[in-house]
Amino acid sequence: MATLAEVQRAFGGAVLGDDDPTLAALIDGAGLTPEQRLGIHRNNALITLTEALGANFPVVKALVGDAFFTQTARAFIRRSPPASPVLSRHGEGFADFLATFEPAASLPYLPDVARLEWARLGALQAADARPAPRETLAGVPPHLLPMARCAVHPSFRFVVSDWPVDRVWAMHQPDWPDGKTVSLDEGGVTILLCRPDDRVLMARADRGTLSLLLALDMGQTLETAAQAAARAHPDFDLTAALTCVLSLGLLTEIAIPRTASDDAPVTPISRPETSA
Repeated sequence: MATLAEVQRAFGGAVLGDDDPTLAALIDGAGLTPEQRLGIHRNNALITLTEALGANFPVVKALVGDAFFTQTARAFIRRSPPASPVLSRHGEGFADFLATFEPAASLPYLPDVARLEWARLGALQAADARPAPRETLAGVPPHLLPMARCAVHPSFRFVVSDWPVDRVWAMHQPDWPDGKTVSLDEGGVTILLCRPDDRVLMARADRGTLSLLLALDMGQTLETAAQAAARAHPDFDLTAALTCVLSLGLLTEIAIPRTASDDAPVTPISRPETSA
């Protein structure tokens, strides 16, 4: 006799389209055949998951239309069933799926639009933290500034794309001007995202600024992070990068050593506030 866990796995697979003939013997159709009863559950589950995916990727859905999105969503759901019962987290891996989904091959920018929407969703759901005031770094003694360590906001996300996906996303928002269009020939973008308060901010940046942020997020000092960014991107401008980073609220705790020769733990001069 099958265990409860085995029955649950079989039922879950059947709801998503697997054919398990042994499951029918365990189902009381209550006036319907077991296949009909399973069909009801399958239909309800696919509708719910498809609607949740559409809510998480509304621009992707708008770009391809309802019918195409439903077909795509159901193929994705069958290949990658949700790992979490929280529907707002449904869709991890959707962008990678779109990149290999043959019917969507004529829209090469679509996976990156999905990546941007997933990044925005991740930023929205991330822990809260208070950004460091923009003037904080200006108050650091110049001889200690290179040794500053800067904590990056927990909502920090980024997208690197060969397409102007931020403008593709923007043209599907209510404030987009009527009649204005987007040319895919505008080229690629690097997009930084952060949620310093109750809404997600995003801005274009150069790859050097992204390199700086990633190095800071690994715990490197400002000097070491800036040097790494400059080596990778010779046109890197630290002042411009920090202006962009601070304007988005991407830094929280900023800490400096007590003296230039002090190896003691750094002293925070700005502290984050995170949710439990």
